[in-house]
Amino acid sequence: MHPARRLRITTVLIAAFLGLAPLQAEVQTITDKQGRSIKVNVLSVENEKVKIKRDDGQIFELPLASLDSETQESLKAWAAKAASEIPAGAVTVELSRGVFDSNKSEDISTITTEEKWGYSVTVTNHSSKPVSNLKFTYVLFVKPDLEPGKDQRTSALKRSTGSSSLAQVATGSKAVFRTDSIKIYKQKLKPGWIWGKTGNSEMVRDTLHGIWIKAYAGDQLIAEICTPEGLMKTEKGP
Repeated sequence: MHPARRLRITTVLIAAFLGLAPLQAEVQTITDKQGRSIKVNVLSVENEKVKIKRDDGQIFELPLASLDSETQESLKAWAAKAASEIPAGAVTVELSRGVFDSNKSEDISTITTEEKWGYSVTVTNHSSKPVSNLKFTYVLFVKPDLEPGKDQRTSALKRSTGSSSLAQVATGSKAVFRTDSIKIYKQKLKPGWIWGKTGNSEMVRDTLHGIWIKAYAGDQLIAEICTPEGLMKTEKGP
């Protein structure tokens, strides 16, 4: 048994952010204390003022106190939601695939290597405040390599699901975790031996084909990565 190690094979994609855009301007109908209403784009709420954009493109700031109580409550709720959302680019996720451990055995004809493969996941917080309650769900996909001559219809991708979490990533910091490992086998025939059905002696080796991972901050989906991307069309995600 070799000591645990990680062989960095490929850096795979900085996370493509899905569901991570900052809260967009929201169309709302606001009403002042005189009962007059207008439909506007609400751009921001801060310092007891609301910034709005009318249909003609004009932008104004109004004191919250000039609006009726129902409108004030609605705008404050919208602002609270905006404050809780993680803005685009605030958190990035990077993946690297590699071998965590390996073990070799042999019999009279074959040398078999069992390798434990997985991904290291690096999470970086670029924002000005800590990011908490991060959760990750993922699927690892293995492509089996069958003994030459066997029915290739049985070589569909194999799946292994997993999850992980990070309590907090501090401002300007990184946190790293590993996915669960998955066993990969390679078989090599000793000199003079051949595979029965084909008469050749090619090495047989399974492959960690890819990963589909989703990252959440609370209930907010902040990143989703699938590599190779084609898996999204043929496989079921986490």
